[in-house]
Amino acid sequence: MAGHRRHLTFWYNLAAVALLLALLHGPLAEAQPLPWQLCNATAGNYTEGSAYQANVRALASALPANASSSRALFAEGAAGTAPDKVYAIALCRGDTNASSCAACLAAAFDTAQQLCAFNRRATLFNDPCILRYSDQDILANVTDNRGMFVAWNYNNVSTGRMAVFDATSGQLVNTSGDYASAVYDAFSGMLVNATADYAAKDSVRRFGTGEMGFNVFDSPYHNIFSLAQCTPDMSEADCRSCLGDIIRRMMPKYFVGKPGGRVFGVRCNFRFEAYEFFSGRPLLQLSGLTPSPPPPGLSAPSGLPPSPPGLRPAASGNINNREGELLLDRCVLLWLALTIKRTSKIAPPLLVLRPASPGNYRDARFDVGLWGSH
Repeated sequence: MAGHRRHLTFWYNLAAVALLLALLHGPLAEAQPLPWQLCNATAGNYTEGSAYQANVRALASALPANASSSRALFAEGAAGTAPDKVYAIALCRGDTNASSCAACLAAAFDTAQQLCAFNRRATLFNDPCILRYSDQDILANVTDNRGMFVAWNYNNVSTGRMAVFDATSGQLVNTSGDYASAVYDAFSGMLVNATADYAAKDSVRRFGTGEMGFNVFDSPYHNIFSLAQCTPDMSEADCRSCLGDIIRRMMPKYFVGKPGGRVFGVRCNFRFEAYEFFSGRPLLQLSGLTPSPPPPGLSAPSGLPPSPPGLRPAASGNINNREGELLLDRCVLLWLALTIKRTSKIAPPLLVLRPASPGNYRDARFDVGLWGSH
């Protein structure tokens, strides 16, 4: 009998060890879907049945309909009087239809009051809408974009090697994956900035989407897609300045070598990915990248790099000119690579909130960081 108990104890212990190993070495954290919330408990709370709660609910009953019925898909408002006055901003993505906009914002008000229960200030980021309410006048300063989420892919752009023509030696030579990654970074930056230009010029929604072909390297990334948006009450100059600020600060700090990333801000936000994540055709399409052929007598490898748009001199059929063209290609791409690498040595994010993946990310892992306060 004692031997039977020892036998059972052994199997119980073995099962416990197996369970522990499964927990330790199992898959990474399950997908943490949107929404992502910013709850400011330090700014004070309200109580059940208070005037502040009534004002939040008044805005919840009005703003979803106001935003979804607006051409701008945007609404803001205030309810009540001090000290219980509540201000709110409600924004839907520019590619959203009215019914989806209304449903998203209605759910956002409900979810914010659950996840940030009784907090006087709350922000909720979702697809396809953003909501913020506060006891501070957040309507007065349209350029205040504090309180942002920054998310980036755990994956890296392909580190495969690629071949370029070396005009000095007259031979095809291989380059490292860092070189290819830096070129991807450079062109994703070009697309994001071009999309920001488009969004700023959209006087109705301050919204833009873009696409650039990138079928160059031996990697799964053949296209880059981007999105940029500001709240429509911003001027063209303020919108472009807001987007330029977060692009300039966040791209080299968080997104170097990454196939995708996003900055979620209430007043302005942007995103880029190696897959299409928005609805409808891109509003902006940049010329796809095509490989430059080698000089006559050499066969072109599949991984030959592109010439950046607008930088390729006209071909004359002369071998010396062709060598000069390819040397220019290589010099330009090398300059881009070195520029990106110089800006990539920046400290990691101050705070990593969740090592999980939101449902709208196709990759298994990503990081989320918090930037600023709200």
